[in-house]
Amino acid sequence: MKFKPRFLLFACSAVLVLLIFSCEKQDPLFLYVSTTGLDTNIGSEAEPFLTIEKALAESRKSNGEKNIVVKEGSYFNVNLELGRSDSNLTLRAEGDKKPILYGGQKITNFKAEGDFVYADVAGTRHREWDFRVVEVNGEIRERARFPEKGAFTHLNEFDVRWLSSEAGGWERKPTQLEKTTLKYNPEDLSETLDVNNAELTIYHEWDETLVGLKGHDVANNILHFDNESQHPPGAFAKRNPNAQTYVVWNTVEGMTKPGSWYLDRTRERLYYWPKEGESISELEIVVPRFQNIIKFNNGIKNVTISGFTLASTTTKLVTGGYAALKFEGAISGKDIRNISLENLTIKNVGGWGVKFSGKDVSINGCDIKNCGAGAISYRGKNVKINNNKLHDIGLVYSSAVGIIGNGDSNTISHNEIYNMPYCGINGIGSNSLVEGNIIHNIKTFMQDGGAIYMFGHKNTVVRNNVVLSKPDSGIKVYAYYLDEGCKNCVVEHNVSYNAMVPVQAHMTKACRYENNIFIDEGDQVIAYANSSDLSFKKNILIANSIDFKGPDKSSPDFVKKESNRVMKSYSSAIGITSWENNIFYSVSDTINLNQLAQYELVKKKPLKALDGTVFESPELQGVMEGNFSSSNKALITSKDIHLQSFSSAGWNSDLPGLISIYYNPDFD
Repeated sequence: MKFKPRFLLFACSAVLVLLIFSCEKQDPLFLYVSTTGLDTNIGSEAEPFLTIEKALAESRKSNGEKNIVVKEGSYFNVNLELGRSDSNLTLRAEGDKKPILYGGQKITNFKAEGDFVYADVAGTRHREWDFRVVEVNGEIRERARFPEKGAFTHLNEFDVRWLSSEAGGWERKPTQLEKTTLKYNPEDLSETLDVNNAELTIYHEWDETLVGLKGHDVANNILHFDNESQHPPGAFAKRNPNAQTYVVWNTVEGMTKPGSWYLDRTRERLYYWPKEGESISELEIVVPRFQNIIKFNNGIKNVTISGFTLASTTTKLVTGGYAALKFEGAISGKDIRNISLENLTIKNVGGWGVKFSGKDVSINGCDIKNCGAGAISYRGKNVKINNNKLHDIGLVYSSAVGIIGNGDSNTISHNEIYNMPYCGINGIGSNSLVEGNIIHNIKTFMQDGGAIYMFGHKNTVVRNNVVLSKPDSGIKVYAYYLDEGCKNCVVEHNVSYNAMVPVQAHMTKACRYENNIFIDEGDQVIAYANSSDLSFKKNILIANSIDFKGPDKSSPDFVKKESNRVMKSYSSAIGITSWENNIFYSVSDTINLNQLAQYELVKKKPLKALDGTVFESPELQGVMEGNFSSSNKALITSKDIHLQSFSSAGWNSDLPGLISIYYNPDFD
């Protein structure tokens, strides 16, 4: 078929018109939401929508840049699900108004019953509706707890050796019965304990389990769980007394003081004990309905969420796993791309603040607090978590951490992380950077772990961070902890105050600790079991006494031959191979080397000063400000040690004020 010139000219013109039309840039779309709006409105600033859901539905009609602006106020039962059609969206608060998005509903119609007030909450008897956090007048309130403080001691025993995570965990696999029953002292619990309401937290070593009950054998003082425990009750008890304990939640016996609440599932009622001055008519109580407030579905990209307060989410009653990782976040997402979370407050949530996997994700300028689980959980590449405050977390699940991450090429910088029962940062990713963070008052209950902890990382740098702990806390913080499989990682230019164990290196290879300052008012331990080819250079250590604990070049000769397969691979560990130009100062003149072969002590002997390392005071100045210098400049210069200021660490943090809380200036 032959085209005539006239027809060909027409066809080309039509194509050109279509190309011009398709290349025309659409004007940005702006839609508005207000608590006084209507979903029958047009969504303009003058006629806003009532709900964000309606604004989202309208915005999906556009393929261009989309903006949803939310006006001041409280928005309840928010459960947004964003997908590919929501790409190129900015969802933001109007100005600096900070509207509140609740993943739950306000409860009204409370009635008095003795000291308590209650409201009907239909649908909670069989956990169709379930929750473990409640907000009253903007504040999180304590769930009924029995005993009020401390914990009960149970009678279970599980005397089986833990081999290490890399070696497969328990030497003998626990039975289902061992993981689903607890024997208690009869004087601790009443035979009237309501198994439909009660939940138990069973503590282990670095994690815990929250279980519901399905049975109570009163005659034999045995409780039967309705979900398996992470570890058998009683595991780790020989090395950690906390691992022999448990707490009962959500029973009337735990209502011991004003400000507490419990959910009576049997009668489908929420009970609250008002604090002094709280009038029943003025109570604003919000309970969660959803696990997420904002959920990103696979493949979404180019979205900014900015300026909101997010509050009130729930979790399912399941075993949370290590670091409570099985729970959702108030903001959650999978396989997300180019997402920015800015200037958010996330508080009073049952699970995580933020949990996601993806690439090119930024969390900046946020305050995440009062979380049942942790603050931020991620797996991704080029994740940036900068300039945030993450605090008061692990309120339901004590094993939760401030940040837990993995992946590649990530950055965690200039955050202040504090007040939590376990780790501050637990994993970052390989080829990543942890820089300029302040971490304090962590590991207040759980064992193992550290302020900055890494497992299996390669080529990651930890630099310019500050870790603080109180000298009388008795907590071995493990400030900078490189664990199993870490290789070629660098810990440099950091400081710690009263960490007790500022360095914990376990089963690592070719890692470097350089130009750090570790100060302890008491005794200090530098631990590096089963680690090889460590470089320990230009560090300043100050403590009452200093103990190095790890292998040396002769340790392989003392390794027992019956070690399991995984541990055999560490039989050749020789510890620190470079000791150049350190300054170690012990007030008591006690600096020892505890030579280990794997975990067994071979010999203890005074450490020799090697390769330019000296045992004398560095005469530091500026310790209370975190702005270090020395009155003995010649000594510092001769060791090529760089003293610096940490004043830029954290985010709007008062470092001198924090140091004054954690460090005793009388010690020198």
